[in-house]
This record gives sequence, C-alpha cells and structure tokens, in this order.
Amino acid sequence: MELDARVKLWNHSHIRIMDIRSTFMRQGETLNDYRLPSSAYLYVSHGKAVIHWEEERIEAQPNVLLHGGKGLSMAITPEDDFHYYMILYKASLAMPTYRELLHLMETNNPFQDRFCMIASQPVFMLGKLMEMHKQWSLPEARGKLLVRSSFYQFVHEHLRQLEEQGIHPVASDFVSQAVRYLEEHYSEPITLETLEELLACNSRMLLRKFKSRWNTTPIDYLIQFRMDKAKELLLHTQIPVKDIAVSVGYADHYYFSRLFKKHIGMSPVHYRSTADTDRVMSYDPSRLSRSSIVGRRLQRYIGNGINNHYQYNKEGEFSMYSKSRRSLAILVICLTMLLGACGGGTANSNNTNQANGGSPSPSNATVASPSPTAETNAVESRVVKHAMGEETIVGTPERIVILTNEGTEALLSVGVKPVGAVQSWVGDPWYEHIAEGMEGVEVVGDELQPNIELIASLKPDLIIGNKVRQEKIYEQLKQIAPTIYSDDLAGDWKINFSLYMEALGKKEEGERLMAEFDKRVRETSAKLTDKLDTKVSVARFSASQVRIYQKQTFSGVLLEQLGFARPESQDKDSFIEVMSKETIPSMDGDVLFYFVTEAAGKADAAKVVKEWMNDPLFKNLNVAKKNKVVPVDEAIWNTAGGYQAANLLLDEIVAYFEAE
Repeated sequence: MELDARVKLWNHSHIRIMDIRSTFMRQGETLNDYRLPSSAYLYVSHGKAVIHWEEERIEAQPNVLLHGGKGLSMAITPEDDFHYYMILYKASLAMPTYRELLHLMETNNPFQDRFCMIASQPVFMLGKLMEMHKQWSLPEARGKLLVRSSFYQFVHEHLRQLEEQGIHPVASDFVSQAVRYLEEHYSEPITLETLEELLACNSRMLLRKFKSRWNTTPIDYLIQFRMDKAKELLLHTQIPVKDIAVSVGYADHYYFSRLFKKHIGMSPVHYRSTADTDRVMSYDPSRLSRSSIVGRRLQRYIGNGINNHYQYNKEGEFSMYSKSRRSLAILVICLTMLLGACGGGTANSNNTNQANGGSPSPSNATVASPSPTAETNAVESRVVKHAMGEETIVGTPERIVILTNEGTEALLSVGVKPVGAVQSWVGDPWYEHIAEGMEGVEVVGDELQPNIELIASLKPDLIIGNKVRQEKIYEQLKQIAPTIYSDDLAGDWKINFSLYMEALGKKEEGERLMAEFDKRVRETSAKLTDKLDTKVSVARFSASQVRIYQKQTFSGVLLEQLGFARPESQDKDSFIEVMSKETIPSMDGDVLFYFVTEAAGKADAAKVVKEWMNDPLFKNLNVAKKNKVVPVDEAIWNTAGGYQAANLLLDEIVAYFEAE
C-alpha cells in the first residue's frame, strides 16, 4: 500500500489507545503464545531476545520496531535482560464512511499489517514512547489527550521511516491465523463470532477468503480437525468415548457420536472395534444394501445433500427389513378392511329399521366419520410473509424446530414445546429459567452452526430461523419442512414474537400476551415515576472487549419503554459501543448494571473486570464512588432476548429500584 493510502486511512479512522505497557524480562523468563488483543506496536529499548511474530523469527535488538494486528501470535525468549514498550490500540473508520474508504480498509488494512524495522531516528521514537508511558499513568483525562497527541506524532514518524527505508508491510493473513487458532484451541468452544472478535475482521470476508483457500468454512474445518483427533484417540488409546468427546470440544457425547457417524460413516464404538481387527474402512453406502451389488429397492435421499438414510440400517427396533413387522402391517390392514365392511353393513341395517318406522338398536348404532377429503378441506392454510419471502403453512404445526434463543422463549410462552432447538448461549444446554420447560428437547447445535442432518432426522413440520444467523442454509432447511425466517435480532424482540405467533397459528394468543406485558410495563413505569430520572448505564465485560449497551438492545428497549433516563453515551438509537480504558468515563451514570461473558471453565473475563474496576478512571466514576455498580445475569439482560427474559428483566428492575 502506498504511503498516501495509509495516511488517508489514518486520517479517516477513530483511534482508541487501549494500553501502553513497559515490560522488563530477565534471561530465563519466556512469554509463550500471546495473542494480541488489538493492533499493537512493540519497540525494543534494551537487550536482545528471539521474538516469534506470527510465523516470523526475529532476533530482536534495541530500536527494533514491530507492528501487528489483532489476533497475531507472539512469543518472546530473552537472551539477556530485556525491556520493551507496547502500545495497544484499536482503529475503526469514522462515520460517515465512504465506499472508497471501506474498500480500501477491506483490501489494505494498515492496522492489521505486520512488519519489522529498525528505527532510523531512535532518539525521537524512544522519547515519544517514554513520554506516552508517563502520560498514560496520569489519572486525569488531560493525560489521555496528551497520549493521543504523542501517539499521532509517533505514527507519522514511523510511516515516514517505512517509506524512507522502502519497507513493505505484509498484509495480515486472517486465514492462516484462523487455522492456527482452530488447531491449537479445538478442544474449546469456538464459533464464527469467536474468530471474528479474535481477528478483528468481518465474518463475511473471513468466510470468503477461508473458503477460497480451503474450499470449506472455518467451522467445517474445525469439525473435521476434531474428528481426525478423535480417530487418533479411538485407534491408539482405550479412553472412553465420553472423555474423548470432551477432549475434542464436545460436552455432549451423544451429539459427538452423531457427528462422528455423519463424517466417518460409523459410530465411534464401531470405529474402534473394527480398528482392532485392522478393518477400518471408509464409509460405503452400498454396505447398507442386502445385496453387495444391487439393493432390493432404491434408497432415496433428500435432494439437497442431506443424508436421511438412517431408517435403512438393519439394526435396532426400526429395521425396514423386518419380515415380522411387514407381516404384522399386512394383518392390520386386512383387519381394518374387514371391520370397515362390518361397520358398513351395520349402518345399512340401522337405516332400514328407521325407514320402516323403527328405532335403531343402541348396540348396533354407528357414527359416520367424515371422509378424508372432507377432513383435508377443513384444515386451514395461511400464507406467512417473512424475511426470505412467503411460506404456506397448513393447519397447526406440531413438530417445530426453533433456531434462535428468543424464538425458543416465544414458543414456550404459548405452551408449545419444540422437538428441537439450538442450545442457549449460557447453560448446559438451556438457560436456567427455561430448563424445566425444555426437558427432553433435542439440541440441534447453536444459532451460528445448526446441525442440518439432526434437524432432518426430527421430521419437523415447521422450522423457524433467522436471516442474520442462518441465511446461507435457508434453501437446505426448506427441503426438510416449511421454513420461516425473522429478519433481524435487534433489541425489539416483539417484532419477531409477532411473526412466530403467526407461523404457529397462535396470533390471537400472542397478541393477548403482548397486551398483558405492555400493561405490566405501563403499571411499573407509573409505580417507579420518581425513579425514572435515574441515568441507567449498562455494560458488558468479556475476555476480548468491554462494551456499553445503547437503546437498540434487549435491555435498552425495555428501559426506554419504562421511561428511564440514560447517560449521553448510551442515549442513542444504536446497538453498542466498544470501550477502551480512555473512554471509561462514558460508562458513568447514576447506576451501572453490568454482566460478564465468560467461557466455560475460564476466568479471563473476570480478570478484565477486576483490572478495569481497579483503574483510576473507573474508581473516579460516580457509580463507583456511590457503590452503584451492580452485577446482573447476562442471560436475562442480554442473550436470552425473549418473552420470558423480558418479564424476568422487568422483575429485576422493579426489585432494584423498590429496594433503593
């Protein structure tokens, strides 16, 4: 990228300084596999060390300057006493953003570039770093302003030296970084959102580039890698299947077994047993045929590539080859025909008696059943308009698969228990407040990666999904059952709720529930009138970032409906704002409700909470001084996002302000 283009993007970007660190390491100490949480500069001021900067091995010495993007993997092994400065920062295009700049950022993002250079003006560079580090430690906001000023001077000088030395930075390789992360962390929960946050890249761009190189998606790559690891463990150890499932990233070993069979062609137990006799073979559908050459009948599959041949296996209760069950079926048909004939004769006899002036015998009287044609004509059909077009639904669906968390709550609110649903974002596998109602429901993956084969095996008569989450698999789902998609997952959950009620044929019941909820909100607002001037701040902490939540979020919509005031930074018709320590004052209000997103078995997010709340800027907040920092349940305040969570959120708000 030319210097002018780099300068143009720097000029049109909003820069947030995340941290400025001064680190001393002694010989013998090491820093292993540290992933940059944001874009970063690293400047060596003293000593020597071997630095692994992604795949580069750098013999670092004083005045070496490195730059890398978010997600880059680094390791440091000092050769003697070693000191370096690190500037962590985030950059995003300022609004309004022009198409030219968007294209430039997508194709040549300087904030993700990787390079190594030796500073030609070390006195200036080191002086600016020492200046910034000193300014960063000042508690006053003025210190942070000085840091920004010094930072831009530092950037301008490094850009000038890049051009002077003819150095061409290497563009960040998202795909290689993603592959490395998947292969190193395959035993942990990973979603496309995880990679998007880790690498600070657009998910669509990552998918496009990943598929171009590997001809598959990141999640499918992860699944195949996990299956290969599982095969190794099955072949070379006697570890129980349940433990192998956990070791490759699947807490539910039943789900793991189904997935293994889908990809390998046999169950894990079968794979291990055949391996004992050196007879592990690739999956061959012809082995399911009674004849090794030609089966007795054609085995059909769904035309979109979804396997649906489970009913042809000659194992278990559902064998399609069972002669006894075939004979039983024939016998039942014959008896039915015989009883029908007898019934017809009785009816004629009764008619004759009545025609002759007699009365029908109570023991012989029969009630005529409506013909099949009449029944079919009586079933109502309706056309439902949704995000992907129109869908005709006949009658009342009974076997429903739901692919969003908020949709699950919508179903439960009107007494509909789905046959399959995506697991909750928090819980094992369901949120605590819906766990009882979801007992026995099949888990069909998560919102970002539904299991299509498992959905097909449940034989649903209606599938409800979401365009934002599952647009790419809509055509496949349509081949299984009528499919309805909501358009968005914005804060106003009522929009999707109304669509789901229409799809279920429960529009009136849904409208009644909404009227009851709105009435409850109005009554609560009137009850808390003297509290509505309270400026309510909402924030989220995770291992990778801290956010404040604005009006177009689940909690934001309810707070606005109640009439609560919001801090200026959150009183916007928008979704979220990602924070940096220098913007901590934006989190202030009269009360701060916060929730924490923590991966299972981890404590990284908890460390972030502790670090931020110990920051001088946080301690200076009004909410901190008055002890108005309140932890809340992430499921209820953010992720569940449906009817039941909205009522529980209302309960929590009332409980807090009534206690005040």
